[in-house]
Amino acid sequence: MSHLYLLGVASLTLTSAGFAGSDMNADLQNRLEAAEARIAELSADQNQNWLNDERADAVRGLVQDVLADADTRASLQGASGSAGYDDGFTIASADGNFTLKINGGVWTSWSSNDNEVTGVDTDGGFDDPDVWIHLSGAIAGDWSYDIRHDSNGGDPNNRTSDNNWSNVTWNLSDGWDLTMGSFNLHQDRGTQISEVNQMLIGHNGGATVANGLSLAYTGDDMRFWADWTNSANGTGSANDGDYNMNLRGEYMAEGNWGQFDQFTSAEGGAAGTLIGFGYNTVSNNDGNGTDGDATWQIDVQMQFGGYAIYVGYSDFAADDGVGDNDETTLMGSYYLNSGWEAYVAYNDVSDEDGASWAVGVNNYWAGQNAKWTTQYTVDKSDDAGDDTTISTQLQFYF
Repeated sequence: MSHLYLLGVASLTLTSAGFAGSDMNADLQNRLEAAEARIAELSADQNQNWLNDERADAVRGLVQDVLADADTRASLQGASGSAGYDDGFTIASADGNFTLKINGGVWTSWSSNDNEVTGVDTDGGFDDPDVWIHLSGAIAGDWSYDIRHDSNGGDPNNRTSDNNWSNVTWNLSDGWDLTMGSFNLHQDRGTQISEVNQMLIGHNGGATVANGLSLAYTGDDMRFWADWTNSANGTGSANDGDYNMNLRGEYMAEGNWGQFDQFTSAEGGAAGTLIGFGYNTVSNNDGNGTDGDATWQIDVQMQFGGYAIYVGYSDFAADDGVGDNDETTLMGSYYLNSGWEAYVAYNDVSDEDGASWAVGVNNYWAGQNAKWTTQYTVDKSDDAGDDTTISTQLQFYF
């Protein structure tokens, strides 16, 4: 009996162990399958990250190649620079030692004339447009250049056009400059103001161009020029040792130099007063009686932020005493509003029969860059009658 009992207990124990082992194997199998699935998932993620890293490395390499190519092209083209608009279209090297400023202008007008002296009248017509281009800038820092081409250049002594010139200036230290080439002489105040910044149609100034040297100095409130140029004999050896001399000095009692580059004084502008004195001589040995002709000038330009006044006087003394005269010029302008300006001008030359005067209006569409002028002029210099002109003009300048 006891033996049978023990055998039964042993059988039950083995049977229970068999069932327990079967459950454990199933659990282990489930864990193994879950581990294999997780390993597969991690492997897939790792492969994907590897592909992303590979793509990133490829993109970095492409960017580096593009940048290297850009650097190569830049080195072939020279250092970087700048471009824009500052009183003209400008191009400059990065260090500012080489610059180019481009300016240009065009004037087109209509006029009608009644001339009692010649008896020839015109009912009106369009005049030939005047066009010019102006290049200026710096060369290697210490030098500068100035080149102007005017379609109506013509006679360099014709004061109705800015004419043509080309010169190079050595920018010395402490406000000193030395210019060589052809340039605008520094005479009365009107000759120092560009055609685009004049007040009148037909000018109350204009350039007188000559070839030679000019020494200039500019300080805080004083500046002067000394011009030494060929006479009318010709250029090179044809000048035959004759030179004209031109001196001009200016004192600025109030204001800044830049504001006197034009006659007008816009509303809200700074007040200023500029006093100038000029002297020039002619030295020709061509036997035409002009050797030693001399002229001196004095002028005052005043601006008051909305209106302006100009007074000029010159005295000419001929070497042979023939044709001596003096000339007086008066001009005033007043802004009617921010865009409209009225002006009047008077000119009298002592050896003429009478004076001339003009009245007109300027309509500033975009300052001096776009302007419309209409003017009525009466010339009484001949006792035989008046020479009357009505003109209207458009000016575009950049």
